[in-house]
Amino acid sequence: MQKTEHIIELAGYEKEDLTVCLGCKICASVCTVNDLSISTSPQELLQTLFLGKDIAADNPLVRYCTGCYRCTHACPWDIRVPEIVRALRDDLAVGSPFEKAFKGSVAIWGRVYEPYVLLKAVSFLVKEGYLKHMNRWIEYMGIHLPHKVKAINSSSNTGGSKGKKGGTL
Repeated sequence: MQKTEHIIELAGYEKEDLTVCLGCKICASVCTVNDLSISTSPQELLQTLFLGKDIAADNPLVRYCTGCYRCTHACPWDIRVPEIVRALRDDLAVGSPFEKAFKGSVAIWGRVYEPYVLLKAVSFLVKEGYLKHMNRWIEYMGIHLPHKVKAINSSSNTGGSKGKKGGTL
């Protein structure tokens, strides 16, 4: 059985901090998990925790949350739902393929390298049938082909330019 206060504390909150949730469900309207056609609501997760009920490891947010913080940015109170989900994952000993790939990327390059994260999670995406959403995810990650760099015209820089007092800059 989970100890709700422990999970909330791991996320850096106190139980009373979750009472500010207005129930507006703006978080659900921007949630990346809902882009996968999975009906879930971060607000319902917060409510379940506040009421002291257990959350199962197969909860869609626990399984699929990417930690993008879109819900937090949309929330009028800036409730950091991904941090609560991470605390739940730690408590349930459940790891998301995205989080594992994210941590692997940071361990290797010292930052998030999106193509690495995508490649590490692709087997999960294929197995679960999420390839139909790949174009949208690539848009979120900002992966694109490199743009051609314009050549610098070196002939315009020869001879120097004159400043106000007639000297060469």
